[in-house]
Amino acid sequence: MININRQRGVAIIVALLVVSLATVLAVSLVKHLNYDIRRTENILRLDQAHLYNANAVEFSMLLIELDRKNNEYDGLDDIALFHEQASVFPVEGGMVTNKLTDLQSCFNLNNLSKTNTELAAYRAQYIRLLDVLEVDNSLHVTLTDSLIDWLDQDDIPEPRGAEFDYYIGLEKQPYRTANNLLVSPSELRLVKGYTPDILKLIKNEVCVLPAVKTAININTASNIMIESIENLDGHSAQIVTDRDASAENTEDDEPFVTLDLFTKYVTGTLKVKNFNSYGLQTYSEYFLLQTNTQLGAGDMKLFSIIYRDQSSGKTELIRQTGGAL
Repeated sequence: MININRQRGVAIIVALLVVSLATVLAVSLVKHLNYDIRRTENILRLDQAHLYNANAVEFSMLLIELDRKNNEYDGLDDIALFHEQASVFPVEGGMVTNKLTDLQSCFNLNNLSKTNTELAAYRAQYIRLLDVLEVDNSLHVTLTDSLIDWLDQDDIPEPRGAEFDYYIGLEKQPYRTANNLLVSPSELRLVKGYTPDILKLIKNEVCVLPAVKTAININTASNIMIESIENLDGHSAQIVTDRDASAENTEDDEPFVTLDLFTKYVTGTLKVKNFNSYGLQTYSEYFLLQTNTQLGAGDMKLFSIIYRDQSSGKTELIRQTGGAL
């Protein structure tokens, strides 16, 4: 009788162990299943966000092409996306935000490449820009020479620049010079003299285009950029007022249709002598599209550089990066 009771007790314990193991296994399976479901949902949302971003890029490229069919110049009001406010498009489960920036309203850092036959002129303008941005005067030449050395393909430093021997000799994480055009403005962090404070001062007025000797669109350039143009310092406020009319009303903007008209305006209305319009134009060919898709808790950013041929009006996707420019 005692043995039977013991056997029953052992059987009950074994049964409890089996039930416990089964419960643990079931909980584990449910937990992994939840992980799998969430992972699948994230993958689907990621794919969906990719599609939304891709559609946003195609839509913006179409708008840019249509804009060229309307006229051969570009002002702040030509494309609604040109304005600082981003365009928001609601989608199921979230929204897509587009912001288009004219990349020829800023100074192209790659214009400081030695392959540019007009390097001297662009070098002088960059120094003027640094001055307008209130960068320490003692750093102007160093920042300019260092960037020229970073872009050129030789190892001969400019008077205040830096080449291979400077960067390879750094105590922490030495590296080599790029000896090539910049791909992103963020590369400036690697160039001698470009501290976080300097980058903060210049970030809104500089950009990187995949070409050299690009011109500035006088219809979209900021006051600061106009001040850096030779012989136009002190006239930027008047130019922007006459170009954009009332800042509160974008419907009465009157951009300069041709460069000849702008030249006549500068020499006639502003009474500027010896004005040279080289490096200026009244249209834009390069644009930066920032697309941000939010689906649930997910957030995907995409930066696209779009090129539009001035003659044909056709657009081309030049470069794309995700997360940050």
